[in-house]
Amino acid sequence: MARNRPRPPGKVVVVSNRLPVRLVPGARRITFEPSAGGLVSALSAVEGLEGWVGWPGGTVSRAQRRRVTESLAKDGLHPVFLDEDEVEGFYGRICNDTLWPLFHYFVDRLRITEEAWEHYVTVNRRFAEAALAIASDGSRVWVHDFHLMLVPAMLRAERPDLAVGFFLHTPFPSSEVYRLLPAREQVLRGLLGSDYLGFQTADDARHFRSACLRILGLDSAPDALEVDGRTVGIGIDPIGIDTAAFRAAAKDPATAETLAELEKRYEGQTLVLGVERLDYTKGVLQKLRAFERYLEVDPERARTTTMLQVLVPSRLESPEVQAQLDEIERLVAAINGRFGRPGITPVEYIHRSISRAELVASYRRADVMVVASLRDGMNLVAQEFAYCQSVPGPPRRWNGVLLLSELAGAAHVLPGAVLVNPWHVGDIAERLAEAAALGRAERKTRLETMAARIAQLDTRRWAATFLSRLDASARRRRRARVATPLSEASRRRLLKRFVRARRRTILLDYDGTLRELVSHPELAAPTPEILDLLGELAALPETEVHLVSGRDRKSLEHWFGELPLWLCAEHGFVERAPGQPWRQLLDVDLSWLPRMERVLRRVASEVPGTFVERKACAVAWHYRQAEPEYGAWRAKELLLMIEQLLPGVPAEILLGHRVVEVRANGVNKGVYVGRLFPHGRQRGHAILAIGDDRTDQEMYAALPPGASSLHVGTGHPLGPVRHQHQLPDPESARALLREIVDAVTSAS
Repeated sequence: MARNRPRPPGKVVVVSNRLPVRLVPGARRITFEPSAGGLVSALSAVEGLEGWVGWPGGTVSRAQRRRVTESLAKDGLHPVFLDEDEVEGFYGRICNDTLWPLFHYFVDRLRITEEAWEHYVTVNRRFAEAALAIASDGSRVWVHDFHLMLVPAMLRAERPDLAVGFFLHTPFPSSEVYRLLPAREQVLRGLLGSDYLGFQTADDARHFRSACLRILGLDSAPDALEVDGRTVGIGIDPIGIDTAAFRAAAKDPATAETLAELEKRYEGQTLVLGVERLDYTKGVLQKLRAFERYLEVDPERARTTTMLQVLVPSRLESPEVQAQLDEIERLVAAINGRFGRPGITPVEYIHRSISRAELVASYRRADVMVVASLRDGMNLVAQEFAYCQSVPGPPRRWNGVLLLSELAGAAHVLPGAVLVNPWHVGDIAERLAEAAALGRAERKTRLETMAARIAQLDTRRWAATFLSRLDASARRRRRARVATPLSEASRRRLLKRFVRARRRTILLDYDGTLRELVSHPELAAPTPEILDLLGELAALPETEVHLVSGRDRKSLEHWFGELPLWLCAEHGFVERAPGQPWRQLLDVDLSWLPRMERVLRRVASEVPGTFVERKACAVAWHYRQAEPEYGAWRAKELLLMIEQLLPGVPAEILLGHRVVEVRANGVNKGVYVGRLFPHGRQRGHAILAIGDDRTDQEMYAALPPGASSLHVGTGHPLGPVRHQHQLPDPESARALLREIVDAVTSAS
């Protein structure tokens, strides 16, 4: 019974761009200070934390690295050091200048630097190596954010025993925007090394799935995607704040003292608060222009309303950031110059970091909080404000209104917020006036609703939920039979077996196996390389080559009829030995076929880029050229329609690469393969089958014990895995077959 018990969760290794502490710049000796952010408190409380891998900030001389490493190791922290050129290439040119604007939809700020991409790859590999060095057997490795999107696949390649999770803190852009990234496929495959992928919102998860479909051709369910013989879980895991820390801060005497000062300073005033890090995604300019519009409507509001804008410095060494700061400060000055009077300053502006006591006191005093992010993964400031308004503690409670950008992830989790379009200055100004006029009862109801949701999103609960979902995904992978890539050792054993064999049988699918998939079946004619390769394989002594395809007999005859090959068409319905006529293998009822063809042709007429292929015992609807998401949706609709027509009909549905086929019952590649080996595999007989589609699983299943099977491509067959190893693409399949030809020929 003990063997059936679930494997206990492993320890946790956190991998993030930054460590929870950072080096103090300019200090005479090595000194660290805590990093800001809710992630630190969330993950520091994780049970079984094995270690934390990250960059300590700045550059550390090689002479000091050992001392820094030893100092951090005492607290379970493991630094990844970056040289100045790596900081510039990885962090500056790729993370800040490419990925950040791309993931936040600012394509006008996008600077794609292909040569800097090598720094991104190199640094990701260094993070992966650091995690591998400390992860024990079966550990859970939790990778964070867009800086490290290649790390999951690197971990998977080296340590299949690990449970790998990834959480994206930023938005994931729509596939139309994401496709601008030159390394778009590499990044997706890096992320798909995970067992479980977490996103802030359902929109982000949907965009990721759409990118996988459009770029990699991988279909998915809302909560999972099949790749490399594995199921990758996809989830919505909105991050929250450290509620305990904010409750404690609200009770801090320093907070009460600061709040009393604010109450006195803004007595009788409506206080509009803004707290942002200096970044173009935060919409500070739009917010200020909206406040200016608010004052334009009624200039007397300047006497009763004050905006307190806190702007935390960030990346001031960047000329672009400095120019943005200059523009903000000019606008603040213009508003104050236009609407201010002696003793009246409509916009009070703070450009520095503020203490936790100052922050919480400002949250509690504010009447309206404006978060106008132009795009944001979550925006924890919105949660902090709503929670601080609701926690017990004198003198103010339930008084604030949250004006929140509908393009921030927080808009998905804070139902009591007043949502605005951050690009619509007039809309923000109108909603600000409405928020300022809301009655106390409605304010309280809205805050109570948000506070309850924020309590559910608490960082510790968020971390525990994510890890439990990672555990479930990893258990599912470990229970499943997974085909592994063909290793060099396996390749050598296969070649050795074929060299020593007294008899050889090779069974090959065509489309997607020997030949790359193309937009239309008629364009997939074999190249001279493929024809020569098949001819040389068939010419090997005591060797039979069987082409086992779903194509119709006419196409196979036209392309391969002159070669000494065994041809099997339409998934095993008809066969032809070299130089012999075609013969039908099964007697089937095809009375249903005309009606099913009419259904498929009607759908094809409604969906651009699709067409119907009629075969002797089947009919197929191809949607490879259709708009990917619309085609996939119509395929699901078509499946439902066909399933309603099938009861009592001797036919079955067959799903392939962007094709829905309905074929006669009993017809499959396994029937043909099973007839080839009625007595199993005899001693000295080398058998190899290579395919790429779900239909090829039937071929593998019919092979006798001792045969070899390889599956081409990274897609999962969405059924039992019956192949032994995987090859990445048709080119690698052709290369392997070429090696067989050369090895057997050399040994003869």
